[in-house]
Amino acid sequence: MDFFVAILPILLVLVGMLVFNRSGSFVSVFGWLLCFAIAVYYFKTPYAVVWGATIMGIVKALGISLAVTFTMFLIFLMNETKALSKIIDYIKGITKNKEEQTLFLGMGFGSLSTALGMVTPAMFPPIFRLLGFSPVAAIAISILCYDPLTSFALFSIPITLPAKVAMSFGIKPPGIDSLSSFVWEYTFKITAFLPFVSMLFAFLMLYTVGGMHALKKNWIAATLSGLVLSLTALFLAWSKIAPVEIIGVLSGLATMVFVYFYYKNGSNSTQRQTFFQKDLLVASSPFIILILLSFIVNMHSVKLYLSNLLNPYEIIHIFADKKEDLNILSSVWFWIMVVGILSIFILKPTKEQLNKVTKLWLKRIWGPFLAYSLFFSVAYIMAWSGMDVVGSKLVPSSNFTQNNMDIIISSSFAKSFGSFYPLIAPFLGLIGAFVGGSATASNVLFAKIQWEATISTVGANAFMWIYAAHAVGGGIASAITPSKITNAAATIGVGGKEEAQFIKATILPVLFMCLVVGILSMIFIYL
Repeated sequence: MDFFVAILPILLVLVGMLVFNRSGSFVSVFGWLLCFAIAVYYFKTPYAVVWGATIMGIVKALGISLAVTFTMFLIFLMNETKALSKIIDYIKGITKNKEEQTLFLGMGFGSLSTALGMVTPAMFPPIFRLLGFSPVAAIAISILCYDPLTSFALFSIPITLPAKVAMSFGIKPPGIDSLSSFVWEYTFKITAFLPFVSMLFAFLMLYTVGGMHALKKNWIAATLSGLVLSLTALFLAWSKIAPVEIIGVLSGLATMVFVYFYYKNGSNSTQRQTFFQKDLLVASSPFIILILLSFIVNMHSVKLYLSNLLNPYEIIHIFADKKEDLNILSSVWFWIMVVGILSIFILKPTKEQLNKVTKLWLKRIWGPFLAYSLFFSVAYIMAWSGMDVVGSKLVPSSNFTQNNMDIIISSSFAKSFGSFYPLIAPFLGLIGAFVGGSATASNVLFAKIQWEATISTVGANAFMWIYAAHAVGGGIASAITPSKITNAAATIGVGGKEEAQFIKATILPVLFMCLVVGILSMIFIYL
C-alpha cells in the first residue's frame, strides 16, 4: 500500500497525459497538489517542510526553465526575421534526396539544433513537408531527431543540472568528490551507450521515411552517421577537450559534415552548393555567438571567476539550513538571454515583428516554465518526505525510512528485481521523461530513487552506470512523448490519425532500445 501511495503522483501524471490527453503543464499542477497532500497527510511530513521542498524545486528548476524561456524568444525572433528560413533554404540546396535530407537534417542538424535548445518538433515539421515528406514522416523525423544524443539537449542541461541536484540530495558515489567529477563521469557513461542508440535512431528515421527499401539502400550511411555522431560525443567526453555543454553541438556538426561529403563523393551531380556560404553569416550569427560564448564561459578559470563574481548577493536562503547559489553569470540561461538581446540588433526586426515575437513569447513560455518548476518540486517533496526541522536544520525524522517516498519506491523495485535491477533502470527513465515531458525532469525526479535502489541491489559502485542508463532511457522517451507528438502534428495541420500512426510505428522500437540499454548496463556493471 505504501508503494502505491508513494508512486501515485507519478501515476496521476501518466494517466492524465495518456488517457485524458492533457499537457505536461496541466497535469504537473495536479501531480504537485497530490504529492503535497500525500507527503503531509499520509507520510506525516510537516507542512513547512513540504512548502520548503516546493520552493527549492522551483529555484533548482530555474537553470532549465529560464534557459527554455530565453531560447524560445531567440527561436521566435529568428523565425520571424526569416533567419531560420535562410538557414533551411541553404540546407535544402546541399542535399539531393529524402534519405540524405533525413540523415543530414535529422541526425546532424537535428542533434545540433537540439543541443542548442531548439524545439525540433515545433520547428521542423513544416520544413519536411516543404521538402515533400508525408505528414507522418514529417512528424517522425522532427521528433526522432530530438533523440539520437539522448541527453545532450539545451547545452547538456539534462546532464549538468541533475548532477547538481543529485549531489544536493546527498548522492555521492565512490570516487566522486566534486560536482565536476560527477558531471564528467556521468557524461562519459552516457556516451558509452550512444553508439548503439544513435545507430538505431538513424535506422528508425530511414524506416519511417521510406520503409525497408530506404533502409536497405542507405544502411551503411545510417550506420556511419550514427557512429560519427556517437563516437564524436564519446571521444569528447573521454578526452574532456571541450566543455560538456557543447558536446552535442560539435557532434551534430561533425555528423552534418560527414553526411554531406559521404553523399557528395557518391554523386555525379555538379549542381550542389558548396558547404560554406558567406550570406549565411548574419542568419546563423546567433548560433555562432552562442557557441563561442559557451566555449569561453565554460573554461574552468572563466567559469570559476563568473561563479564567484556576484557572491554573496546571488546566494539565497530557501528553507531551514538550505541555501542556493544561483551562479547567474556562469549559467547557460544568462548567456542565451544575452544572445537573444544581441540578436535584436543583429537581425534588426521591425517594430511590428518585435511586437509579434514578444506577444507570442509571453503567451507560450508559461506552460514549460510551470511544468519544469512543479515537476522539480515533486522531486524534492518526495526526497524530503519523512524529514523534519530540528534546530534550524533539515534532518531525517525518527520514522524517515518508513515515510520517505523515494526509499519506499526504490526498495520495492529492488525487492522485485534484485541483481537484475539494471535491466529496468532505462525504463524508469522512459517513464519519468514521458510523465515529466523532459529527460531533465526525469533525471531529477528519479535521482534519489535510483540511488537507493542501486545501493540495495548491485551496490553504490554501479550507480553511475545505472543513472546514465536512466538518462539515456529518458532521452529515448522523447520519441513517444505525447506533448511533442501533438506539437509536431499541430504545426502541419494534422491530428489524431497521423499521431496514432507515428506512435504505432515507434513504440516497439523505443521499448527495444530501452531493453538494449538495460542489457548494456548489465554488461558494463558486471564486466
